[in-house]
Amino acid sequence: MSNNLSYNDPFGEVCSGTTWQEKLSICRTLLNQQAPGIDRIGVALYDHPTAKLWTFMSSPLETSPLTNYEFPLAEAKSLADCVESREPRLVNDLETFSGGCHDHTRLIKEEGFRSSFTLPIHSSGKLQGVVFFNSRQKSFFQVPSLERVSLTAHLIGQMMVNHQTLLQSMLAALHTTIGIVDYRDPETGNHLKRMARFARLIARDLVDKGVCLLNDEQIDQIYNFAPMHDVGKVSTPDRILHKPGSLDPAEWEIMKQHAPVGGEIIERLIGNFGFDRLPFVDYLRQTAELHHEKLDGTGYPHGLKGDEVPLVARIVAVSDVFDALTSERPYKRAWSNQDALAELQKLVGLGKVDADCVSSLVDNMATVLDIQQRFVDE
Repeated sequence: MSNNLSYNDPFGEVCSGTTWQEKLSICRTLLNQQAPGIDRIGVALYDHPTAKLWTFMSSPLETSPLTNYEFPLAEAKSLADCVESREPRLVNDLETFSGGCHDHTRLIKEEGFRSSFTLPIHSSGKLQGVVFFNSRQKSFFQVPSLERVSLTAHLIGQMMVNHQTLLQSMLAALHTTIGIVDYRDPETGNHLKRMARFARLIARDLVDKGVCLLNDEQIDQIYNFAPMHDVGKVSTPDRILHKPGSLDPAEWEIMKQHAPVGGEIIERLIGNFGFDRLPFVDYLRQTAELHHEKLDGTGYPHGLKGDEVPLVARIVAVSDVFDALTSERPYKRAWSNQDALAELQKLVGLGKVDADCVSSLVDNMATVLDIQQRFVDE
């Protein structure tokens, strides 16, 4: 008689999820099998430079009242106190916050949620984000359900930390390479920070306008990968990078090789370090190799045309061109925002860049100005 017992590990399914959104949905399903009544789980990431929380994933995604959303942590006192204490926050009657003036307070209430459990996630002493559990039942979070919720919250928090650690490992390797490029061909100090935030602004605006269906996790990866667009310039000779005047046709052909080389660098990095586990890593490939493609087919390296140019590449292209035009360089003065947008509109008319992406900048100039002022070059 065999003493071996078979066991179906329910949380083993979490590893089968290909995106963090899918993993979160599996966690919520499993938790509701043991503690029915969890109507929403949300995860927000913390951005240290702006001291803001922004939505990252939520389950169920389709009916989540908070997506594509950000707010300053300091403006939510109860949540800020929770983060400061590093202890969970338990609210068994959300009517406590009925007088709140923030959109997130109103939207949570309108969705019918009546109780919540909140866990701040720290790693190496720094806030990484916050995990939220909501129920439409008042006083839902009681023992023994509370114990299961707390355990799941810590599991999701550790997943978040693991995700950020893997992502930061890859970005650190790429930033090292970019640092070599910057040493040889220095750009303005905060160019990459600004253009990444412009890319995020555009992506979020396109979602708000119904132009595309990106979720928060996808937008976050566009933001993370946008600064890596010129990683292939590590292969460009100094005589071309440092040439003060215009490049001749032969030199220009050499310069254009930074795009396919960037793609090759990304492929090697992904293969050597197993970064293929990162969700939406194709966005990184598209950013490095395709950000110089043009909608009319005159771009490089592949001469893609129209819908062949991925949305990510279109977003990064507009973000990069706008910040390059509005930044001072040794060989030019900074253009005004008005002149830079006029130039982009001209490129739209010529069929070079995406009209919707340019409109996102035009329609959100207050945010553009905030990014420029927050990350001004010294």
